[in-house]
Parts: sequence; C-alpha cells; structure tokens
Amino acid sequence: MVQLIALYRRPDDEDAFLRRYREEHLPLARQMPGLQRIEVGPLEGLGDETPYWYMATLSFPDRAVFEESQRAPVSREAAKVLMSFAKGLVDFALREVEE
Repeated sequence: MVQLIALYRRPDDEDAFLRRYREEHLPLARQMPGLQRIEVGPLEGLGDETPYWYMATLSFPDRAVFEESQRAPVSREAAKVLMSFAKGLVDFALREVEE
C-alpha cells in the first residue's frame, strides 16, 4: 500500500478552512481513481507542540495506481482547489506501508 500524507499548519480561520476543505476539496479527492481509503482529522502534540494542526491520509493499493491517479483530471482539480485556500499551509509526504 502507498499513502499520500498531507500535514496542515493551523490557518488563521480554522472554520473557513474546514468548510472549504470538507465542501470543496474532499468531494473531489474522494473521486480519485484507485483511492481505497481517506482519513482526515486534527492532530495533537504529545509532550512538545507539533507544528501541524490537521492531517489527511489517502491510501492506494500500490505506487503505480497512485501515480496513475495523480494524472487523472479529478485529481488535478482536487489539488487546484486545495491550493486555492491551503497554499503555504500544507506539506506532503508519500510512504510505502509495510504490513
């Protein structure tokens, strides 16, 4: 399995961010070809404060499916919408999951 991880820093207006995230971005992201699962939610630091406030994990069966999905028009649209309100607030990572 391959996971795309998005880590978000706290925006100035959390409510407005979450509204756009849930109403505009997530409906598109859920249509990404090959997507098996999407998980989103807030983060809490354990001990030291984390620089991140929110996280999303998108799971795909393997890297080839993920890469193909990234070329799909709906995936490009989801990214464009996300960057319209989250640019400068999000970091991405990709990981291969060992089960």
